[in-house]
Amino acid sequence: MIEIEASNLSKHYGKLEALKHFELKVNSGDCLVILGPNGAGKSTFLKISTNVVHPSSGYVSIRGTRVDEDPMRALSSVGPLIELPEFYPYLNGVEILSYVCKVKGANRETVSSEVERLTSELKMTEFVKRKSGQYSRGMKQRLALACAMAMDPEILILDEPTFGLDPKGMKEFVNIITDLNKKKRRTVVLSTHLISEAREIANRVIIVNNGEKKVEMLNDRDTKMMKISLYSPGDLTFLESENVSIIEGKEEEVTVKVPDKMENDQILSLLIKNGIRVKWAEPINSIEQKYLEVVE
Repeated sequence: MIEIEASNLSKHYGKLEALKHFELKVNSGDCLVILGPNGAGKSTFLKISTNVVHPSSGYVSIRGTRVDEDPMRALSSVGPLIELPEFYPYLNGVEILSYVCKVKGANRETVSSEVERLTSELKMTEFVKRKSGQYSRGMKQRLALACAMAMDPEILILDEPTFGLDPKGMKEFVNIITDLNKKKRRTVVLSTHLISEAREIANRVIIVNNGEKKVEMLNDRDTKMMKISLYSPGDLTFLESENVSIIEGKEEEVTVKVPDKMENDQILSLLIKNGIRVKWAEPINSIEQKYLEVVE
């Protein structure tokens, strides 16, 4: 089932083309990461998808309903987190979450239990009763994600949700998003400029630059790649019996795909054992490789 579809989507800000004939389909259960540098068009696409801005041409539809024609219906199953969240500084987290739950249709009894659930899942117990004006950036991000998750929407649209967080906070966010996608089967569309983040959580990755979709690829977390330089060409067919496949070979330099559970030193030992003299070897992130090919 197609959850989100962008068709011939363009957005102009004066002479600036933020998006150019952008096409995309997001399937049910996807964790799709939109990867690209600052100014690539990631946030513009997500803003159009959540009716924050309108397209210059083309459209985004969610579950068959165009966002620009019927935003209430299109976004009824969506939990959004767009850009840096800001809240009324005189309200605390409980008050903000309660209000969001009520807007999403919760009755008085449901509000209390839902706020308690979100506070627990997002680990906000220590600060949720403090006024939001006292929150750090990480606390605001966590509260914003809780607002997006309120009433358990089936689709989450998240614009750089880990931006500005420390490593611990980033890891916690990644775990939460991964659980939502894998355990609860929620569809997630997330933008980032961090290749490591895309590698860790996505099942599909698109790379955008200058308002255009440059690459669309699956993220195979169970394999990794290595580039190996040899002193002289050799017969490497023995690698097949170890589930290692050669995907590119140029005389003394080869690129191989190996199971993720196989350590780098195991590959080197295997080559040396079979009489292959190795100059050097380095791991390759396939997403990183594609990113560097298309992002100037």
